[in-house]
Amino acid sequence: MKSPRDKIFKSTKTIIIFSIFSRILVFLKETLIASKIGCCFKTDAYFVAFAGATILAEIIGEGISTSMVPILMKIEAKEGKDKKNDYINNILHMIILLSLILVILGWRLSPIMVKILARGFGQEESYLAIKLIKLGLPMIFFILIRSVFVAFLQSNHGFKAGAKSWVYNNTVYIIYLLFFNQYGVYGLMIGGVLASLSQLFSVIPASINMGYKYSRYLNFKDIYFKEMVVFLIPIIVVLSINRINLLIDRSIASTLSKGSISYLNYADNIIQLVLGIFVTAIVTVLFPIISEEYSKDNWEGSKNIMKKGMKIISKITVPATILLIVFSEPLVKLFFERGAFGPQATKITSEILIYYALGLISMSTVLILTKIHYAIHDARTPTIYATIGVISNLVLNIILTKYMGISGIALATSISSTIVAILLVWGLKIKEEFMI
Repeated sequence: MKSPRDKIFKSTKTIIIFSIFSRILVFLKETLIASKIGCCFKTDAYFVAFAGATILAEIIGEGISTSMVPILMKIEAKEGKDKKNDYINNILHMIILLSLILVILGWRLSPIMVKILARGFGQEESYLAIKLIKLGLPMIFFILIRSVFVAFLQSNHGFKAGAKSWVYNNTVYIIYLLFFNQYGVYGLMIGGVLASLSQLFSVIPASINMGYKYSRYLNFKDIYFKEMVVFLIPIIVVLSINRINLLIDRSIASTLSKGSISYLNYADNIIQLVLGIFVTAIVTVLFPIISEEYSKDNWEGSKNIMKKGMKIISKITVPATILLIVFSEPLVKLFFERGAFGPQATKITSEILIYYALGLISMSTVLILTKIHYAIHDARTPTIYATIGVISNLVLNIILTKYMGISGIALATSISSTIVAILLVWGLKIKEEFMI
């Protein structure tokens, strides 16, 4: 039987390989968007609309995949694979019903969403954003259904299909931008719907290969469903709080010069290169393994795995931070400066990147420590600290943008992430079995 260390190494290696390929495609996608559309009110409207159409589904989806993993392991250990299949199908049918409700609400409430997400938009930008949100609403179905199958795969230590699905996602976007760009941001949003569908088609066959069997099962009184809801609610609160930071940033950016939201998005994409390829891969693998060890009361084993993960992440993020700060402008120029994305856009984006990079270590720490708290069945602590993070981010945004403009938003994000990271470390230190 493979040791936890072997599982970590093999699975992390697989995810990193697919993440590298996926991130290359992400940058190709973003480069094509920048060169063909640029930084203008259309891209601002698109990025706001994409968030409006998907943000709630992403929050609930991530919450479902996170909360289901420990429950699925518990069900399989106590009642076997058949009960695990029943549970998966039960949640799947509930998710389909929830998706339908969210699509209907999204259609009716899209004007309100745009007012919240981009309070600085004029009539033309708002009208475009509303239309784009409505086009993108079908993504809700695909994102939420995919989250159920991702949880099933992770509970079986299957990470390949989930990582590979992002390759499919970005490939669809690139095909659109290369061959069908004449349809502009409207076509780009439809491309997003097809990209989300391609991800779903990636994880379903993999789940079937790992033992999933469909059955018509729906039971709102299932004891494990109630247990998941209790665990899910605080996780959704934390994820919502984290997304609120993003919404605050974009809402304030919408009051600044046109293109500000796009500048933030492009700089953040470079930060996500490090987080997406390395940090997220390690965190994704660590979470079910620590959950499994902790459920066996193997606190020492869980702690050792956590320490190894933290050391690996620090060895990646410290040099990455230095490189991003020192070479911010050449990197932005390399990735984006072509076509409609000119030297002035490079200058602004590179300045934002420097301030985002200052918080890279903290962002990575928050990612791993939040999942570790979930793995030891503590969703309350991250909720409290994430709330503090949002409040500090809002206050800092208001103060710093007065003096630094759009760069102040990035610095506020880095400072608030550092505050949350320090609190999460302290939160683990006060747990006797998890002294670090």
